Amino acid sequence: MIHIVFGAATAGSLKQALRGMKQKPVDDIITFDDIYSIGPLLHLHERKGQEARIEWMRHVMSNEFGGYDDMVIDQQKMLQQIKDIKDDSHLLIWMGNNAHEQVGLRYAMYLLKGKKVDVSAINTTIAYDQLFNTNTIRMDLRHTGEIPSEKFKIMFESKQHIHTFTKEERERLQEEWLHFADKDHTLRVWRNEQTISIQEDEFDAYMVKMAKRVHQSCQDEDYIKTPRLIGEVIGHLEQYIGDEFIEYRLKKLIDHGVFDMKGKRTSMRDYSIKLTAFGQHFKKWVCCREFEDHPFVKIEGTYGGDPFHCGHCQCHLEKDDVPLSDTIFSNIWNWNVQYGRWFDEETEDLLPDGVEMEKKFNQEGERMTEKVKRALSSSYQIEYVPCEMTRYYL
Repeated sequence: MIHIVFGAATAGSLKQALRGMKQKPVDDIITFDDIYSIGPLLHLHERKGQEARIEWMRHVMSNEFGGYDDMVIDQQKMLQQIKDIKDDSHLLIWMGNNAHEQVGLRYAMYLLKGKKVDVSAINTTIAYDQLFNTNTIRMDLRHTGEIPSEKFKIMFESKQHIHTFTKEERERLQEEWLHFADKDHTLRVWRNEQTISIQEDEFDAYMVKMAKRVHQSCQDEDYIKTPRLIGEVIGHLEQYIGDEFIEYRLKKLIDHGVFDMKGKRTSMRDYSIKLTAFGQHFKKWVCCREFEDHPFVKIEGTYGGDPFHCGHCQCHLEKDDVPLSDTIFSNIWNWNVQYGRWFDEETEDLLPDGVEMEKKFNQEGERMTEKVKRALSSSYQIEYVPCEMTRYYL
């Protein structure tokens, strides 16, 4: 069995899992060590496209520890490994529901075009959710590299999530790859169960928003360390685009006068930043451009999360995104804390009066939603998403 993965972190965890199953990890793993949610894909299946992508990455990636040089070598190695695959081989592709791995799947399928091999895949997002997530403990994966090795082993041995591609499915994925490879975009995200291309500056204002948050938490510091801001952005962004792309956009914003900096830009550790007066008034943006023209707010109970979500892309919304009074905002947060109380936290079983508790929770949620509708202007579309957890226990 030959395994295909998208990223060094995934390869490392899978190798460890395969060792535990007495497989041959080094010879049997092909790693696409790249991030396909960023950077040009134009004609990437051809030499000119590969050279153009490498040149673009040279301006984005830090080579402080040889990262750029390693990427160039790894790409050449991966292409040769794909070329060397023999007919009648069995391939298993590990990918999840994110732009990086969904594009990677299509790229891999195109590179396998014409080879007489069996190709299967495990959708790690679906497999992880069904095998490990529960009503009280949940982890939403941004990419497969976040999965620990012991859970790779369980996924692989369960067999139930392995899907073998038909000839028609492979041809469709190859055509979809050509669609990506025909466009000169540099940023892609996963929204509404599909990968879409967006403008490169899509997350710039989100970075400004996070910078304001960090400044508020450390008002005694004039400048903030660049890694701290990048970590804040990566930690809250639900898309997998990598920290180097965030720094690349940060440098663009410095050049445009949104941020001031001190230090040297040789490494993110070597300089600090702060918002300029111009940056303080950078255009308002929440999570997607569509929200600006058609603000759509969903109110939904979650475990320890934010009760406000964008109705277009499902990103979390914060207080400055939904202009409500402190009282209404606090009341909704206090309501959200009650989410899931109808389950026993230790046994995860439904409490005897759990159905009634959930019903009252939804009634209160609907009442809160009506308050929000009255508080916001008519330009806002407001929707309550009721909890329906208990119906799976009846």
